[in-house]
Amino acid sequence: MEKKTGFFNGIVHIFYALSYSLQGILTGLRVSVAIRQECFILVLLGFLGWYTDKYWFLTSISVAGWLLVIVAELFNSAIEEALDLITHEYSVRVKAAKDMGSAAVFILIMINIYGQALIYAPELYQLINYAKTYLNK
Repeated sequence: MEKKTGFFNGIVHIFYALSYSLQGILTGLRVSVAIRQECFILVLLGFLGWYTDKYWFLTSISVAGWLLVIVAELFNSAIEEALDLITHEYSVRVKAAKDMGSAAVFILIMINIYGQALIYAPELYQLINYAKTYLNK
């Protein structure tokens, strides 16, 4: 069977790829609580960037950094689903693979917490001072 080529088939391929990607995102949102929680945080970060009137590139860095966490979580969920298809019995290797995927997500979250703290340090400082003032009354 010959592979179809040409401009029109390339455009059709792009729409099929987009459809599969959207199905993957929706499946992740439906199946994984962690992905739903991380998408909620993504919305909060976008709102926080707008509310604090940060420069657009700082808000973009903040949101893009958190999108990387969501990407890692999608990979982790895909790996876990694939491993569950292979075997339901306990395996040290399967556990190790799942733990390493979880560790990758954890490391990205820690990097993001550090980055978000740097971006929002002035606001955090003001909030801490306000809390100290309010609690000392």
